[in-house]
Amino acid sequence: MTILRSSILVASLLFAGAARADCPATVKTAIEKAFAKSTIKTCKAEKEHGADQFEVKLTKADGTSAEVDVSPDGKILQVEEKIAVDKVPAAVMKAFAAKYPKAKVDVAEKQTPAQGQASYELGFATDSGRKEATFTEDGKFVEEE
Repeated sequence: MTILRSSILVASLLFAGAARADCPATVKTAIEKAFAKSTIKTCKAEKEHGADQFEVKLTKADGTSAEVDVSPDGKILQVEEKIAVDKVPAAVMKAFAAKYPKAKVDVAEKQTPAQGQASYELGFATDSGRKEATFTEDGKFVEEE
């Protein structure tokens, strides 16, 4: 059993290392500058609205997690962080309650773009499965997924 655990640990470390190795130096530098003493968990290339970017999942120095979208040249595009539902602005919760009167938010995420206003993605269960609704900080509905 000890050999199996050791093998799993080695495989996990190799996988994590490979995910970080795929992260260009410009992206790593941007993360290190914006999130001092953070640890990159994964870094993967992706396309968003036709543009290349990297999705970096990290653990911040305070132990919380964040997902950061970074351009190939090292510009932070957006930061997504899970937050407690009671930390969501009142205007957002009021708008959510008006749009989804029978639903209860069970997970919240704050999305902070490099430019512009923060938005809040609220997760909730419905009869047809899970949904997410996004609202601007002042309570305007953006989209439902």
